[in-house]
Amino acid sequence: MDWLEILQKILLSCIITVGWCLMFTLPKRYIIHCIMVTALGFGLKQIMVAFGVHLAVSTFFGAMAGSFLGVHFAQRYGLPPKALIVPSLICMMPGIAAYKAMVSMVQIGYFGFSMDLFIVMMSHFFDAIFVISALVLGLSIPGILFYRRKPIV
Repeated sequence: MDWLEILQKILLSCIITVGWCLMFTLPKRYIIHCIMVTALGFGLKQIMVAFGVHLAVSTFFGAMAGSFLGVHFAQRYGLPPKALIVPSLICMMPGIAAYKAMVSMVQIGYFGFSMDLFIVMMSHFFDAIFVISALVLGLSIPGILFYRRKPIV
């Protein structure tokens, strides 16, 4: 994957973020911050995938980096952190893997059980589950570190 393709994907993810910001009725002055969070998080994920890192691991680190930046912006401008982070990183959801798992499940129901279809379905299902889990963990770690009521130690 070349750098131009990575930049193109980052730009498209930023356009998706603008749409989610409008759906969440975020004030206009904070949309640029969401775009920066998306560019950092999704960009880090795409770069790591381009270097051969597993999708779930790269999603975890991309979501965590974007979430740290979102928490920083939220503390600086007095917004709820999830108002910046969620619309910014929703573009990392594993839609293709989940769709392929559903299609395989429907094919098993339509054509009958086949071990090959079952393996394909479970492979895509676990890919989607691991990416969603990495996304949730990456989003929650900065909040756990910065918004604790009691000290860690």
